[in-house]
Amino acid sequence: MDLKIILTSVAVFFAGLLAGSFLNVLICKIPRNISLFRPYSVCCFCKQKTPLISSFPLLAYISGNSKCSNCGLRISVQRVLVEFRNGVLYVLVFLTFSFKFNLAERFINTSAGIILVSVLIVVSLIDWEFMIIPNIIVLPFTLVGLAFSIARIMLLNPVKWWLPFAFSAGAFVFMLIVHLIYPKGMGMGDVKLALMLGAFLVKNVIAGIFLGFLIGVVAGIIFLILRKKSLKQFIPFGPFMSAGGLVALFLGYYISGWYAGLL
Repeated sequence: MDLKIILTSVAVFFAGLLAGSFLNVLICKIPRNISLFRPYSVCCFCKQKTPLISSFPLLAYISGNSKCSNCGLRISVQRVLVEFRNGVLYVLVFLTFSFKFNLAERFINTSAGIILVSVLIVVSLIDWEFMIIPNIIVLPFTLVGLAFSIARIMLLNPVKWWLPFAFSAGAFVFMLIVHLIYPKGMGMGDVKLALMLGAFLVKNVIAGIFLGFLIGVVAGIIFLILRKKSLKQFIPFGPFMSAGGLVALFLGYYISGWYAGLL
């Protein structure tokens, strides 16, 4: 790996950290129905205005300003991890999509990947804490995903422009059937999340959903063994579907090729 790639990766990582601070604002405010920008920086616990630096958790910890001046509670370490994860995922997107294809495809794939990983981080943490997947996130970004996927296909094979619609609708219908069969285990938020994943991932959504179920089953077994959850407790599926979607984003092509080789 040459120096240019290393320096660019570092720059992308710090851009991911900065974007991650905004993701924390969304994770804090959207499920609590707090205005996004008035004020921009608030405490997620007491909902009071805080210094701007508290919206940048990593900087807040480094500078020693990690406690809310109103309620005294410390900024969650999870918010720092959101920034870090977002930075790492941005670098993975850059390294995965920025050296293949032509310039237009690179721009489309990289932009779509960056948007998708950030949206999935927000969706995962909101669903894990509040057991909801807000329509205000998944529905608009379904349109964004369709726009990117259609643009990419138009560059390669314009006659198949309809594929993103087909896979997005197919993922939606499949998850809707699961929801109707077992509504307590699969909410409508998960169904709409599948719609969005299909818009971004197109054919790789099949691998994403399969991996989401697989990761969810394994996690459920681990929770039962550790007695973190009982069979009667609800475990949000959004984080596991998001994890499956992330794996499919980076490895979906190889997973599909491996599966096709088994047939």
